[in-house]
Amino acid sequence: KQLYVEAIRCNNSNDTAFYNLAVALTSGETLQLLDGRVLDKKQLFAEAIRCDSGDGLTYFYLAGLLAADETVQMHDGRVLDKKQLYVEALHCNRDYGNAYFNLASALTAGETVQL
Repeated sequence: KQLYVEAIRCNNSNDTAFYNLAVALTSGETLQLLDGRVLDKKQLFAEAIRCDSGDGLTYFYLAGLLAADETVQMHDGRVLDKKQLYVEALHCNRDYGNAYFNLASALTAGETVQL
């Protein structure tokens, strides 16, 4: 974990380091970056998206961490819920079957989304 933190210190736009650090953390665990910020798994995935907003897998994993009624603040100011994050994952990769499946599972009966 500390090596990922060091990689982030060297390059604060290293999406892979943020992503891998998020994967390495357990649920509820936080970690202090060398710039003083204390981030959890969700915040680290959001940082990875800030660095590379075209990576559908990161949106997918972040969505999987959210409860049905939970939202996450993105760095561009948007506040997204689980379903919106799955839609973002599909905007990045239209052939991502797991994102379609999870999005369908997150919808209530009769609810629709615009892809």
